[in-house]
Amino acid sequence: FFPLSMADEEPTGETGELGMPTGGFDVAVEPSRLLNTQQVAALLGIDDSSMEDVIDKLKILDYEANFCLPQTFRPLTRTFFSRAHPNSAEQFFTFTSLVSWLLKLMGHHWPAPTQWDDSNASSTSIISELKALQFPVKEIGPTKLRLGYGDGVLYVLNILLDKVLLNQNWQFKSPEWPMDRYDEEMDMNDAPEDSRENIEVESDVEEDVVEEGEELIAPSANPEEWRMEAERVTPLLKLKRRNDFKDWRSHLDWIQSLLKTVDKTFPDVKTHLAKLVADLMKAIELIQKREQSLMEQFHEQTEDFRNRKKDFSEVTERQKVSSENVNNLSNELNLVTETLETMKAEISSKESAMQDTSSLGKIKDAMAKIKHEIKEMELRIGVLQHTVLHSNLRHANGSMKAKGAQENDSGDEFGEHSL
Repeated sequence: FFPLSMADEEPTGETGELGMPTGGFDVAVEPSRLLNTQQVAALLGIDDSSMEDVIDKLKILDYEANFCLPQTFRPLTRTFFSRAHPNSAEQFFTFTSLVSWLLKLMGHHWPAPTQWDDSNASSTSIISELKALQFPVKEIGPTKLRLGYGDGVLYVLNILLDKVLLNQNWQFKSPEWPMDRYDEEMDMNDAPEDSRENIEVESDVEEDVVEEGEELIAPSANPEEWRMEAERVTPLLKLKRRNDFKDWRSHLDWIQSLLKTVDKTFPDVKTHLAKLVADLMKAIELIQKREQSLMEQFHEQTEDFRNRKKDFSEVTERQKVSSENVNNLSNELNLVTETLETMKAEISSKESAMQDTSSLGKIKDAMAKIKHEIKEMELRIGVLQHTVLHSNLRHANGSMKAKGAQENDSGDEFGEHSL
């Protein structure tokens, strides 16, 4: 699964910087797949294959059922933490949630930040937690984790996954490949010449051995019957090769058979094609002659057709011009029609206003009210005039009486003086 082989041995008890056993496992590392700790600490050797390692280790932990489904995350792609995601906040939140889940599997509780928390504070908290667990993260700064992707993120996930798998006693061995199987039954015609020579030599050796040994058992069968049976069975024992088009020999045989067929049929086909070409040339000559005679016979009609075609083109041009004029006039008519409709609407509104008698009734009511008020004012004026007349009469009578009394008094005084 991984290019990592671990022997089935128990750890010796010594631990390294990650808190992992160092002396109990025989580890073989392939640089293209498994991370070197010193290179990772220096931020080297991290590429897309590192993200594939992270995905493979997460699948061992069944992260789709234990992490994605409970927290409603989508399964990670092969380059999720290797490149920038269009939604950087979602990418960083997935990383912090994954770190929290891995720390929980290690037995260490670290609450995952929310989507609205400060990314710098969350990155600093992750670095401090890893340092507290004695992980080598001196070369990893919060700024590398704050992005949510890149070398630092892949390094942190790899060391956490390695620790979790080691705590769960996962052991990785080198893959076992199946043995290659070849077809033992090989056609002697396909075998190389060296193998044929070896077979002939072995057959000679077997004959020598037979000659040196005991005498052969004499056959009891009739030689004539044996020969007839051999002639009958020999055709059945011939090996028939299948038409495998992937075999170059089959291709060669097929090409040779096609070549023979072509050589056999070519003379007849050539004669037939030559005859066909001669017939076609004769037909072409007849067509050309007929075409020339038709052109001579219908010369006048052709000229007339050309003239008519020219006239038709002129008429077509005039029709185009007329069509343009008609379109322009139609546009003007539409404008005039719109103006007329507007004027009709204004006239109808004014007519409706003129035919409305409600204002006339209001005027009549106002005039009647004014007449009533005029009558009341005239009555008041008459009353006031009568009152003023009586007042003037009283005043005149009083003045006359006063004047008469004064005259009487003056006459009395005159009489006394005269006396």
